[in-house]
Amino acid sequence: MIVITGQILTDPATLPDLFARLQELCEPSRAEDGCAFYHMGIEDAEKGIIMAMEGWRDMEALQAHLALPAIEKLLADFAGKFTNDVLVHEVSSTQKF
Repeated sequence: MIVITGQILTDPATLPDLFARLQELCEPSRAEDGCAFYHMGIEDAEKGIIMAMEGWRDMEALQAHLALPAIEKLLADFAGKFTNDVLVHEVSSTQKF
């Protein structure tokens, strides 16, 4: 499993539009083949920080997600308006607590 965790950083003025677009992608992303979970949340609106957490069956599923027209459009529409500080983890097994 591929797990992505981290922050999307933008200016506070861009945050509402960027977050709304990310939220629009959550349900369709969760329905994609290979998506285990897909969550976005505002961590700090005043600082323009969005928390991101995604889980994908494998790297192929993640790459297919990133190649979707909706993702490419989001990236193009907000090019230069955000950065990210994310970690990509490859998890070999999971355990429920």
